[in-house]
Amino acid sequence: MFLNTFNAGAAFSFSREPGTSCGKPAIEAELRYLENVNCSDVRVEESGSFIVLDGSVPSSRELAKIVRLANEIAGSDNIICQMIVVPSNKSEVPFMLA
Repeated sequence: MFLNTFNAGAAFSFSREPGTSCGKPAIEAELRYLENVNCSDVRVEESGSFIVLDGSVPSSRELAKIVRLANEIAGSDNIICQMIVVPSNKSEVPFMLA
């Protein structure tokens, strides 16, 4: 069994070693399954020990879902968000969350 009470620390320590990250592939995989979220212009990159979210989404609701997902996987201290909301209708004003 991968996770048990006797060596739970050992199961997680490998992914926290310097230079080893599971955050980028995990976030990219989970983005594919977000319902009602257009992630076609979202890029996930690694920069040192940080995960960088870059690109654009059509609504602040979608942006919030993506950021929440990344925070849950990698931790809010490890996320750099450089995304911008570009609304599909012209009555909304674009904004950037940095």
